[in-house]
Amino acid sequence: MSTTELSLAGSQPGGLGRYNRQAADLHYVTSRVMVYLLAFTAVSVIGFPLFWMVICSFKTSTELYQFPPAFLPHDWTLTNYRDLFIQTNFPIYFVNSLVVAGGATLLSLVVGGLGAYSLSRFKFAGMRTVSMLTLLCYMLPEVLLVIPLYLFVVDLGMADTLISLIIANTAFTLPLTMWFMRSYFNAIPASLEESAMIDGCSRFQAMRKVTLPLALPGLVSVGVFSFNHAWNEFLFALVFTSSETKKVLSLGLATWIGQDNIYSWGMLLAGAVLVTIPVVLFYLLVQRRLVVGLSEGGVKGE
Repeated sequence: MSTTELSLAGSQPGGLGRYNRQAADLHYVTSRVMVYLLAFTAVSVIGFPLFWMVICSFKTSTELYQFPPAFLPHDWTLTNYRDLFIQTNFPIYFVNSLVVAGGATLLSLVVGGLGAYSLSRFKFAGMRTVSMLTLLCYMLPEVLLVIPLYLFVVDLGMADTLISLIIANTAFTLPLTMWFMRSYFNAIPASLEESAMIDGCSRFQAMRKVTLPLALPGLVSVGVFSFNHAWNEFLFALVFTSSETKKVLSLGLATWIGQDNIYSWGMLLAGAVLVTIPVVLFYLLVQRRLVVGLSEGGVKGE
């Protein structure tokens, strides 16, 4: 709007104010449209491969290889899922992954939670150094840890066992669990525990009845991270296990590629869908506490 138009608008009662409100409304609508377009684009880029994976798992072998490909199946079929459970060891892989992911998550929460509580509530020499070393350990990639861990596993006689995978995954996720939960415990006033102990609770009872309920969102956050990592982990499973009955989903599905006797895109896609479902359900169940835990844990100080 030119200077003359602004002067005319300002000379009218409420003219300039009305123009400012219209400009603000236009800016608000434009910004909202841009946000929705960006969100739609991001969801499309991320979600379309998942959608295509689900759709293709219901296609027949003929439709999977036809060109040009059909967007939706002409003949919906559950053959790929049926063959997956009949012709392969997928049920064994699935159970093994549940055991490893559940065990690693539980162990990480128990050990990491107690370690973080100790670093938060007790003072001792070298405490700050220990805290920094826990984060430094997390910065090391798996490829640097797999050989030393494998030597320990062999020396302890735990090669080709699910226990070795649980310990290895716990060792990788434990540093982040301790670092995150230590910041969370620091934000919970120690006076609450002291009040509980004055009323007759022991230190452990005060922690269990007062501190842990307040730290539950943080525990959920690190629990989701630990479960997701252990569920999708591949390198430790490849090195530590060798027998068919000890394979997890990530390793079992990867070994199908290139094996002509059981290789099938339909079964591979069906297996990928079933691998994704538990993680999605887990996220949906703890979504609210996960958001609260991440947002609060990210701003809690030392």
